[in-house]
Amino acid sequence: MNRIPGYSFQLYAATFFAGFATMAYEMLLGRALVPYFGGTIYTWGALISTFLLGMSLGFVLGGRLSIHSPSQRWLCMFFALGGVLVCLTPPCLEPVCLFLLEHFTDIRIPAIVAAGVFAFLPAGLFAAISPLCVRLGVRDLSYAGSVAGQLSALNTAGSIVGTLGTSFFLVPFLGTRAILVLLGLLSVCVGVVFGLGDRRRDRPSKNQQITLSVVVWICAMFVATGLAAGPVEERSDSPLVTDALLESVESEYNNIFVVQRGNQRFMTFGYRGSHYVESVYDQTHPRDLVVKYTRYMSLGLMYPDKIERGAFVGLGGGRTASYIVRTVPDFQLDVAELDKEVIRLAQKYFGIEQSERLRIFPQDGRMYLTRSKDTYDIVFLDAYRGPFVPFHLLTKEFFALIKSRLRSDGVVVQNVEPTTMLLDSTIVTMKSVFPNVDVYQAGGNIVLIGYSGTPFSLEALKRKAETFNQRFHPLYDPADMLSSRQSLEVSPKAKVLTDDFAPVEMLQTIKRHNEKRK
Repeated sequence: MNRIPGYSFQLYAATFFAGFATMAYEMLLGRALVPYFGGTIYTWGALISTFLLGMSLGFVLGGRLSIHSPSQRWLCMFFALGGVLVCLTPPCLEPVCLFLLEHFTDIRIPAIVAAGVFAFLPAGLFAAISPLCVRLGVRDLSYAGSVAGQLSALNTAGSIVGTLGTSFFLVPFLGTRAILVLLGLLSVCVGVVFGLGDRRRDRPSKNQQITLSVVVWICAMFVATGLAAGPVEERSDSPLVTDALLESVESEYNNIFVVQRGNQRFMTFGYRGSHYVESVYDQTHPRDLVVKYTRYMSLGLMYPDKIERGAFVGLGGGRTASYIVRTVPDFQLDVAELDKEVIRLAQKYFGIEQSERLRIFPQDGRMYLTRSKDTYDIVFLDAYRGPFVPFHLLTKEFFALIKSRLRSDGVVVQNVEPTTMLLDSTIVTMKSVFPNVDVYQAGGNIVLIGYSGTPFSLEALKRKAETFNQRFHPLYDPADMLSSRQSLEVSPKAKVLTDDFAPVEMLQTIKRHNEKRK
């Protein structure tokens, strides 16, 4: 391979790091925007298109400067300014996103505006570096094609390292804010190095070589950090339902299947070749809750003094929501379900009907609660997408938002799959906001109930259950289900999940030690 004449080491490093910084920032910014706008196609569509627009204009800018003012000083300026903008992202993101959510109803508008505010300039600045490097590297026109090819390959390699190093390895081990600040400072340092450079040198100074070597070493450590953690265990997949297919839909968020098996109707989500059951409807016993853990979700109704209004995040087939509204005649329940196709299929096949007491909103659950001005006696959380829970629905900030929407004696009820370390982290995260977290073994799942104030004894809850039975005559006796309350020893390694640090996907692949349950 023909080497670039002149100060090739600097240009190689600059081009590589420009690609690295661009894609690392895109992955981090996408992760940071999800708690506000949800992990929707609109969020990622707005982000990707903004990056592409910024990069396109950056290429044009770099190309023009390479003709009229080809100087290494521009590399200094672009790296340094891009780094400063990246560092400003963590403190500015939340107020900007909350302002946009408050003033715009259509989620597409705040998503694309936020992407434009934070992504456009850094993407353009980092993109402008590549054409400048090509111009600075060409001393002989006969080498022009070779120079452009080599630097394009290095820029692409940097992009790959930035994408994989950040999404696969860094995010599960460091907070998003910390990585953004590190990335920004690193970019500023690279800019300073180029500011100290001397174009007249054919070789960089010793200090420049050391500094740039450190930059490359840090980029490599992004990958090495994750690799050191070793492989994680794979979860076993749920069995595939293979009976009569009534309807299948590829929505914006899920591959949804409605399947008939005898008298029972299943809603399943397809993921990695397997189907995960979201809801079951027994047509011969339409009032029944076939999936056992859903019965235990109703235990949250025992806790508040008044049960007049609630919110439910995640509809599925709507069986739990329907049961609760039917059991408590004066109870009003608002359901937030992101996927409009899930809502349509639930209404078509699973017997759910909207009314004044059961309202369904096609929104991300966190976004709905952020915008809501109502207060609730109880908030139910059961928002799985196949095997995964969206990370922004499991963080300390989300539980704090829920608490701000609850009355003083209100409770939050959370369904959790119990076999992985995500359970431990969910418990400690909920406890960081709600002093009391009761744990119920719920037919293969765990139901958590978080609340403030004085903890309830089992005897006190059973007295409340007796009153509830006399008043509402529920299909499933809460007094019997209360006996499944248990203490649970949480792993000392479990960490509080935050918007900044929530390695949910990794935790859901690590088996917990079930013998710790008492």
